[in-house]
Amino acid sequence: MTRPRRQPAQPELKIVAAPAELPAERDPAEDLYDKAGPSKQRATSETFDEPVFAPVAEKVPSRPVQMAVKRAFDIGFSLAALTAGAPLLAGIAVAVKLDSKGPVLYRQVRVGKDGQLFDCLKFRSMVVDAEKAGPQWARNFDTRVTKVGGVLRRTSLDELPQVWNILVGDMSWIGPRPERPVFVARFRKQFEGYDLRHTVQPGLSGWAQVNGLRGNVSIADRTAFDLYYVRHLSLSLDATIFMRTFAAVVAGE
Repeated sequence: MTRPRRQPAQPELKIVAAPAELPAERDPAEDLYDKAGPSKQRATSETFDEPVFAPVAEKVPSRPVQMAVKRAFDIGFSLAALTAGAPLLAGIAVAVKLDSKGPVLYRQVRVGKDGQLFDCLKFRSMVVDAEKAGPQWARNFDTRVTKVGGVLRRTSLDELPQVWNILVGDMSWIGPRPERPVFVARFRKQFEGYDLRHTVQPGLSGWAQVNGLRGNVSIADRTAFDLYYVRHLSLSLDATIFMRTFAAVVAGE
């Protein structure tokens, strides 16, 4: 299997918003002291009333056979993962429940294929009513994060319940990471072609993530890699992303 060459991010993406409207860049030194997992900046626009998707003019091959194989893998591997991982899932659920008051699972609305909204499942890593002041991303030294939640976020174990989202068809194992409606409404105004991300199922891991674009990184760079994935989607590319993700998990990255 030939490994896809890493493509430069910026040339594939046109920024249509003024630079001042883009998310603020982080100070890399802050990551050394981040105990709550990936840190991001709070959005300045927090309305859910704006559209999150429109059909794209760009023609991307439908690849029905590849999509059928991809879906079959999603179902089979999800069933296997839920069965084999049941003890781990149960242990995390107990730890979350004992650590702080509130439900074990946290449901957060995300944007899926063709702009359809779905409830993305996570193990709860923050205190109840963490967003009573409005939608926001996690910050450095976030006091809303629980003790167990801090561990879950650093290891990405809080994302494990999304295997259920994959099984029922909301997500895939591989694809652009799903984002919240409030942020999608903002980013699609800033980046030309952003809607193309939502012509495929969102994923638990993606081309951007295995190229180091996780957490508080340039949204422009991450979007460029997501659009590259959609335009070059193939079973071999999915296999490459899956193996690189697995290697990163084993290495504890």
